[in-house]
Amino acid sequence: MRQQLVQRKRVFVGCEGESERSYVTVLQRLLGIKAAYHLVSPVLNGGDPLAIVEAAAKALRQEQQRGRDSFIAKFILLDCDILGRAPDRDRQAEKMAADGGFHFIWQDPCHEALLLRHIEQCHAHRPPTTVAAERALTKEWPLYQKNMAAQELAEIIDSAALQRIARVEPGLAALLQMIGLCP
Repeated sequence: MRQQLVQRKRVFVGCEGESERSYVTVLQRLLGIKAAYHLVSPVLNGGDPLAIVEAAAKALRQEQQRGRDSFIAKFILLDCDILGRAPDRDRQAEKMAADGGFHFIWQDPCHEALLLRHIEQCHAHRPPTTVAAERALTKEWPLYQKNMAAQELAEIIDSAALQRIARVEPGLAALLQMIGLCP
């Protein structure tokens, strides 16, 4: 008897860089091989929010040209520290994202701060700058290095860490709840 493959629902999670892609890979691994969802996580390598949204729209078009199922949701994971440099472009990014059905998951102020908030007793820690976030994260997790592989990130990201982060990061919580990693 042949086992039927279940078609997984596709979720687009555009990533500002490789660190974010590793993070999304950890989420996919936590979902497991029988997951109902498949997270597609292209690296967008943008500069400001508008460039990142434009790269997300392009990556989405490329995925659609491959003839695969459409996405049930679209997210973009990016740092807050890139906001405010060009307010007009920031507004254009918000409009383009809304028009394209993208939801932002803001990392305030950066990816390292988001990772820090996964650690027990650090979920409410809000470093004011990227440098402060990196310093605080390496204090709590001395082995941390930028652009860690998913396997290494999995050392601090488990179900309990996702429950903590979901309580303080509403954008990320929306993704985690949708795919069933958080209630």
